[in-house]
Amino acid sequence: MKCPKRGAARWIGERRTLAWFVVGVAVFLIGLTKSGFGSGVGLMVVPMTAIAMSNTPMGEKAALGFMLPLLISDDFIAIAQYRKLFDAQTVRRLIPSTIVGVILGALLLWWIGKQRADLASALLRIEIGMEAILLVSLHWWRVWRGEQQNLLPEPLRSTITGAFAAISSTLAHAAGPVIAMYLLPLKFDRRIFVGTTAVYFLILNTMKLPAYAWNGQLAAAPVTFSLQFLPLVLVGAAAEFWLNRRMTDKLFLRVVYILTFLLGWYVLIDGLIGVARV
Repeated sequence: MKCPKRGAARWIGERRTLAWFVVGVAVFLIGLTKSGFGSGVGLMVVPMTAIAMSNTPMGEKAALGFMLPLLISDDFIAIAQYRKLFDAQTVRRLIPSTIVGVILGALLLWWIGKQRADLASALLRIEIGMEAILLVSLHWWRVWRGEQQNLLPEPLRSTITGAFAAISSTLAHAAGPVIAMYLLPLKFDRRIFVGTTAVYFLILNTMKLPAYAWNGQLAAAPVTFSLQFLPLVLVGAAAEFWLNRRMTDKLFLRVVYILTFLLGWYVLIDGLIGVARV
């Protein structure tokens, strides 16, 4: 007769193994998306990582801090490819409001962290779920409307974009679609588009380091632990280099956005249930 405790321990061990496998897939996707192929996949990474890490001793709070060093490493990989191909003026326009957005995002994270542990966990899941749903919906709306014709005047447009992108990125590493909506109407060459995005996100992600250190995200997932997964980022970047020259990402992105939308609802509902139980 099997020992119930031994069976439970084995089940927990298998669940954690699966969770870390999902985290590994998410890290691979970070590298896959940086240079343009399947750029919308980045929206999947946070919900995937949060769900997976909630089944590990680290908990979902560690997801944001765990991902940040890997995202910065991936930004450096992209800049190595496109270091001379970016629009500096566009980046400069976005930076002032980006600083404000990072500060606001850090304050929101601080407020969430001040709640009871179970409530904070539920609130974080709600925020990540809402972020995923909102940004996928924003992407679908942009596709439905087509290319923007009547743009807000500068500097209002860059101010709104920088602030919203920074808040979204600080709370859920999910500012890609926001920046894409800002850059696409400018009709940059694809290489300039990718290079400008890479430079902007390196600056933004670096700005988030003090905010995450202050809020305990980096303590929950030490940088040295995150960097053990760096080879998966490199493999993802190599896969992107190969795939980008052999296939279109149109159908791939459709599937990704649908999955991200569903993941967002799953995380959101799970968070709402958690709040109801508090």
